[in-house]
Amino acid sequence: MEPKDIAKRSAGNFLIFAGCAFILWILAAAVDWIAQIVRLSTPERLPALAASIVSSSTLQAIVAIWLLTAAVAIAFPRVLRPLSTTTTLMFDVGYGILGALTGFGIAIGLFGGGWSILLRALIYSAVIAVGYVAVRRWLSRDEFTMDGRTRWMAAGIIALASPFVLLWG
Repeated sequence: MEPKDIAKRSAGNFLIFAGCAFILWILAAAVDWIAQIVRLSTPERLPALAASIVSSSTLQAIVAIWLLTAAVAIAFPRVLRPLSTTTTLMFDVGYGILGALTGFGIAIGLFGGGWSILLRALIYSAVIAVGYVAVRRWLSRDEFTMDGRTRWMAAGIIALASPFVLLWG
């Protein structure tokens, strides 16, 4: 599968999930408002949910997994072929999740809950996309077939970055 096809499908997943998450948040806010009227919920319920989404480590985990997978694929190119299907699936699911968090972030921000989840989702999405393009351009096909120091250095840097992103991203 071509990188452009992966990018198009990932972008589509991102937008679909973002739209669905935005609508879901609006529906949840409406249900919560009705529940508050009949005293089944409190005004703090939705802001507490927004706070838990913002403090979730889901984004960090997605980025850390992608980094480590990229490092393995760069260090051991023979693994790249069996990983290609898995990597495509990771991009689809991962960008879907980032899209959902973006949709939640937009809705949360519009309704006064702050913009931090949106900013984090967008920053991680941009970093992953730029990193993917940079690695594809920096490491040519020849570099993948040879035992080059550049390939090992890139894999090492990316592998070392993954636990830092998971812990402090």
